[in-house]
Amino acid sequence: MTATEPASPPYDPKLAALFAANVREAERVAQNLRASLRRTAHLLPLDGALLEQLDDEGKERLDAFRVRFADLQDLLAGKVFRSLLLLEEEQTISQLDVLNAMEKRRIIPSFQAWKRLRDLRNIFMHDYPEHAQERAEALTLAVAGAPELLAVLDRTVAYAKDRIGLRVAAGRH
Repeated sequence: MTATEPASPPYDPKLAALFAANVREAERVAQNLRASLRRTAHLLPLDGALLEQLDDEGKERLDAFRVRFADLQDLLAGKVFRSLLLLEEEQTISQLDVLNAMEKRRIIPSFQAWKRLRDLRNIFMHDYPEHAQERAEALTLAVAGAPELLAVLDRTVAYAKDRIGLRVAAGRH
C-alpha cells in the first residue's frame, strides 16, 4: 500500500453491510417495541382474570407487544449477534456458542439472563386459555424485561463502534 491508497477497513465490507442491515432492522423493531411499551403501560400489572377480560383494543396492544418483543429477541440472536461474529471472523455453530460469545463481549449480561427472557417469550407466545395466569405473569415480567432487551441492542451498536470501529447508522428513540 502506498501513501496515496486509502487504508482498507479492518473488516469485510460485505459483512459490515450485512451487520448494518441487521441492526437497522432490529432498530425498527425496537422502535415499535418502545411504542408498545408506552401503549401497554396502563394495562399492567396483569393477572389471568384481567387478561381474559381485556377489550379488543387491549388485546391488540398486548399482541403487538408480544410480537415485537419476540421479533427483537429473534433478530438479535438469529441475525445481529451472528452477523457481528461473522464480521469478527469468529465461527459459531450453536446458539449456545453465539450467546456465550455475546456474554464474553458483555453485550448480554449473562446466558441465564438471556434464557429468562427467552423462556418468558416462549410462555406468552403460546395462547392456551387454561394458562391465562401464567401468560399474564410472563407478559408482566416481559414488559419489565423489555428495557434490558433494548439495552442489548444499544450495547451491540456501542460494541461495533467502540471495539470494531464500525459506525452503524441506526434510528434512535
